[in-house]
Amino acid sequence: ADSMFNFNLSVKIYRSIVKKTYTTFLFFLLGVFSTSIFAQSTVYFFIKSTGNLTTTIKQNGKDIFDMTGPIKKTIKPSGNMQLPFNQYAPCYRKCIFKNEGKILFSAECKHINAVNGKISTMAGEIQLNLTSGSTYYVSITNKGLNDMQLKNLTEKEAEKLLKNKKYVALPEYIEQ
Repeated sequence: ADSMFNFNLSVKIYRSIVKKTYTTFLFFLLGVFSTSIFAQSTVYFFIKSTGNLTTTIKQNGKDIFDMTGPIKKTIKPSGNMQLPFNQYAPCYRKCIFKNEGKILFSAECKHINAVNGKISTMAGEIQLNLTSGSTYYVSITNKGLNDMQLKNLTEKEAEKLLKNKKYVALPEYIEQ
């Protein structure tokens, strides 16, 4: 009877150790995966008012969204103009990215010449090292007459643009 009691006690102790180990392992896995599941960072993109310029934002070479504000003003063709001239409102877009690490963002800007209809393409890029919980601010701006650039803004510069009533908020982008 004593040996049976010791055996039952040993089984109970063994089961208790297995349950505690299993539970600890589960919490460990949950902790590891929850940080990668919920890891996210925020990037705000800003672009000033543009004329006959459409802009596409790319992430590591893949198109992710359009960054063209609503039409603010249209000038109908007259004189040498073959096409209307559209002036777009300045805008910004809040973006949530789930991936961490180095990500290359680029802007492809297509300008349509209202006089001859020719399309010229300009581009710029920036590499950000995204970390969970961080916020980044990027301005899409001209670099000379025939090129574009993406540059970091300080939080103070970005706050000023976010408060500017002329800047239109485009729909939020959330990485899938």
